[in-house]
This record gives sequence, structure tokens and C-alpha cells, in this order.
Amino acid sequence: MLDQSEQSVKGSEQSTYLDWNNSIGIIDKAFEKELFVLIIGPKGTGKTSLVREYATQKSIELKSINFSLRTRESHLIGTKNLIEGNIGFDEGILVKSM
Repeated sequence: MLDQSEQSVKGSEQSTYLDWNNSIGIIDKAFEKELFVLIIGPKGTGKTSLVREYATQKSIELKSINFSLRTRESHLIGTKNLIEGNIGFDEGILVKSM
């Protein structure tokens, strides 16, 4: 189940990303070698659009989380919960992605 800060993006969305510096090709090479990619840059420079476009082209389901001052470790790793006397664990987005 996704919380308010988590989004699921399906590959069927229409996108208009202009890949002017072969970023998608670079991400693809890293993905093929099972490497992690860290995309950084100022707000509004197309980081999310780049990843959404890559997911669309590869028909990969994309899950993302927006970081803010309210983002907690439990959003990333997960949290324990108590249901009908049993302790369970709700995985966070980082654990789900592994």
C-alpha cells in the first residue's frame, strides 16, 4: 500500500522528455550492469521526468518517494505494526525495491 508521499507510475503514461545529453542511454548502461544511479540537480531541471521517461521506454513500473523534512526512516525502510495481536512489518519503498 502506498502512503501519501509515495507514487506509482505505470509505463503507459505519455511523456515528452527531451534527452539532449543521452541521459537515458547512460541510465540504461547502468541498469544493464545492475548499478545504482543517483540523479542530482536543482529543482525543476527534469530529474523526475528523466526517470519517468526511462521507465516508460523500458515498460518498468516506477515507484518514487518525495523527500522532505517530514520524510522518516520508516517511509524508506518500513515499520512494525500490530494486527490482531500479531506483530507484522510493512516494508518501505527502499526494502521493496531490493
